[in-house]
Amino acid sequence: MTNHTGYLLIADISGYTQFLTSSEQDHANPILQSLLSSLIEQVGEPLQFWKMDGDAVLAYSTQNEFPSGETFLTICENLYNAFTTRRQDIIVNTTCPCQACANVGMLDLKIMAHHGEFDEMEVGPVKDISGSDVILVHRMSKTDVSATTGIRSYALFSDAAVEAMELKAALVPFSQPFEHFGEVSMQVYDLAKAWEKFHAGRERYFLNEQDGVWTYRRHLDVPIAVAWEALTAPGLKERWMVDMKSVTVDNPENRIGTGSNYHCAHEAADFRYRVTDWEPFDYFSTRIDDPARGGISMPETYHLTSTESGTELRYTIGEAHDADGNRSETSEQEAVGFLSAFWPPCFDAMEKLIKAAN
Repeated sequence: MTNHTGYLLIADISGYTQFLTSSEQDHANPILQSLLSSLIEQVGEPLQFWKMDGDAVLAYSTQNEFPSGETFLTICENLYNAFTTRRQDIIVNTTCPCQACANVGMLDLKIMAHHGEFDEMEVGPVKDISGSDVILVHRMSKTDVSATTGIRSYALFSDAAVEAMELKAALVPFSQPFEHFGEVSMQVYDLAKAWEKFHAGRERYFLNEQDGVWTYRRHLDVPIAVAWEALTAPGLKERWMVDMKSVTVDNPENRIGTGSNYHCAHEAADFRYRVTDWEPFDYFSTRIDDPARGGISMPETYHLTSTESGTELRYTIGEAHDADGNRSETSEQEAVGFLSAFWPPCFDAMEKLIKAAN
């Protein structure tokens, strides 16, 4: 047996029992299979698939450094997004009048997450995990959160998970006694509300390669969620970006996303850029200031694509303009000259850092 400290996660379809018992099985089972598949598709490194348990998908992490709390919260949000997107597709694309197809909308998702210790073991061909913290995360799936808070689609974090994540997002306190554990303090995160807020009035800023003045491509031998975290987490960027003295970020919404402002203090200059579009783990776009010319900035897009062996990164930088729309080709030439020498050793260092953590 191997002992680990990490995150434990259960993504549970709520309304499952009522749906099954009141629906035709020949349609209900394929619907549930499709919804569960949408969840499984979101589980990958740095999380490990644990098992399926009826109406739930279970996963865990074994690395202390990955994922960060920011990335773990994003994984929870992506699970919810994948589930609701698949559910909506089923609703929109069926004209069947049966009870199963008519009742798809009653299904929802709840996520339970805890951070603690557990043992990873193999018994014959079966791989499993065990420990008191494993029992606790299961107990967390049997609460009256919805009845108490009125929140239907939620992530329920133990205080241990909140502390490990250093989470500052809007949370609703909740507690409940569990046999052998006593009163357990937890925090509720409204997934539906967070998703609505994330997309409300959102503008898209995405540079295709043909829209830019220079593109750099790199295959990274790491999973897409890990690559995303390394590209966005200030503490990690500081460690793999060559000649970087410090990386700080100002988050108006208490987490990294659209509107966040990065400050990278490099040996050569101070680089400041603002996040303009944020679509984890697909892409993010920024607008970076020219450190040598006040008022001039350039758009950037970091586009990630998952491959069989890791992640394909496409970085594209666009035209430089001042506030009046005047183009500065000098700024573009200097940026491209710097980045073409900067990115290759940086990404070498990133992969080395990530592999050392495994």
